[in-house]
Amino acid sequence: PPPKMNPNSHPSYQATIHQTAPYSSRPPSPPYIHVPPPSNALGLTGNPQNTPPTTTTAPNNVTITSSIGLPTARDVVMTIHPSPAAIHNLSPFSSSTTTQPVAALTAADLATITASRPQFARDNTAAWVYEARRAAQPVLDYLYLGPASSVKDRAFLAREGITMVLCARDARFAAPGGGEGMLMMGVKRAVEGTGVVVEGIDIADGRELVGAFSVAAGRVNEHCLAVARQGGRGKVLVVCETGNERSAAVVAAYLMAMYGLDLVQAVQFMQLQRFCVALGDELKFWLQAYGDILRARGVVGMSLLQRRELLGLRPEGNGGAQGGGKRRIEEMDEGGEGAGDGMDMDGERYAGRSFAPFVDRDY
Repeated sequence: PPPKMNPNSHPSYQATIHQTAPYSSRPPSPPYIHVPPPSNALGLTGNPQNTPPTTTTAPNNVTITSSIGLPTARDVVMTIHPSPAAIHNLSPFSSSTTTQPVAALTAADLATITASRPQFARDNTAAWVYEARRAAQPVLDYLYLGPASSVKDRAFLAREGITMVLCARDARFAAPGGGEGMLMMGVKRAVEGTGVVVEGIDIADGRELVGAFSVAAGRVNEHCLAVARQGGRGKVLVVCETGNERSAAVVAAYLMAMYGLDLVQAVQFMQLQRFCVALGDELKFWLQAYGDILRARGVVGMSLLQRRELLGLRPEGNGGAQGGGKRRIEEMDEGGEGAGDGMDMDGERYAGRSFAPFVDRDY
């Protein structure tokens, strides 16, 4: 039988409209972000040396690789490439959460930092052991992730050529007066006399976290460029207490900014290298927000670049900027653009939603 409804409780409801779930008075929670476990969807089989290279390109500059013609490519799952949009993603900006601006990144800088090389992630999950969480692993050939205790292994630092340790500190436990705090002090004592540079960045909660991501990426890039100017190759180890939370979020954000990955792809690529990474829902939520900001910066940067090319690189106010301003709303209406856009944008809110709070049933 149809559920009984009090006609006086919701007089605006029609008799055939029924709620599908009970009401809840709690604040709405953000949608759960599911990150499926990374897997080799193409099923690598056979000898890569005898198999022609075949790749499937996914969105956001990611390649799922079935064979790249290398003897050790049997277990390669993901291949990523430096994103040209990185020069727009990490453009200079002022943040309310930090007094240190992010330096501009040029195409030449991007090539120097990444060596214009693709990065591979192999399926090491079967060989992963519990003790590996106490060590650091390379996520990129110049970016490592691990716990702070891993810096005590000086043989590892020398063997891998680590030139800087970036400490992702919890801002809630930051030392008063801008001090280094226990994490950085311990790391500095561990690497004393090795020549390894130690830097720190405070990772807070909420929207301050988004600003810290670009600052951390800027620290990594500035160090790599400084070492390159001296004829070397900079390698950075990002650490926190466990190597699985704040430092992992910093590395994921770096992959998103420099290699054009989305949140899911960045976490999957990172987990292939360090299987014990466990990002909480809040960290994933803010990483997703950071990804939205990166996409917006990329779109704005590309549009400005195209506009400059269209104007022949003429400066503003020199006769080349005529007609380059924003069109008024009446011009949009006259051109026919924007007609019905409001309804289309309103409908996008419901795209992909499987739950309907009310249904119309005609009994």
